[in-house]
Amino acid sequence: MSNLDVVHAYRHLLRAGLRAVQFSKPARYVLRDQLRDGFRDPQAPPLEIERVRRTVHFLRAAARENGLEHRILKNLIRVEGERKRARPPWQILLTKQKAANAR
Repeated sequence: MSNLDVVHAYRHLLRAGLRAVQFSKPARYVLRDQLRDGFRDPQAPPLEIERVRRTVHFLRAAARENGLEHRILKNLIRVEGERKRARPPWQILLTKQKAANAR
C-alpha cells in the first residue's frame, strides 16, 4: 500500500468519524487520538483497503441515524475517553521518568 493510500484512508476515516460523533468536543478528540495511535503504531498489521471501506461504511451508518451503529460508536468512544481520563498524561510521564532513573 502506498503512502498516498494510507493518507487517503486516514482522511476518509477521520471525516466519517467526525460526522458520526457530530463533531462533539470530547468525542472528536478521542476519535482523533485513536486514529493517530492506530496509524502510528509500528507493530500494527498492514492496512487493508477492505477493512477501511467497511469501517467507513459503519461510520457513515452511525452518522445517518441514531440506530445500533451510532450507539455502538458512542459507547466505544465513551469507554476510550474514560480510560484516557483515568490516568492523566503527566502521571504516565512521571512513571516513565521514575523507571528511567531507576535503571
